[in-house]
Amino acid sequence: MARNVGPEDRVVRIVVGLGLAVLAYLQVLPPIASIVLYVLAAYLVLSGLFAWCLLYKVADIDTSIQEQPYSSTDDRAGL
Repeated sequence: MARNVGPEDRVVRIVVGLGLAVLAYLQVLPPIASIVLYVLAAYLVLSGLFAWCLLYKVADIDTSIQEQPYSSTDDRAGL
């Protein structure tokens, strides 16, 4: 599996996943909604840890590709 989730996206997924898990644990919503929150939290945390998302794969999205700074020969030569 090639990575398709970038570093910023990974952090957001893990933080949101942990937040949803806490909400589900505190049972602020009905039991069925808590189960849905647990499943969603598990998906977000796992996709953040493994840096791979099935939905991104289906939609052909790749946030792991970082734009490289442009460099010309003049920059490297110190001119």
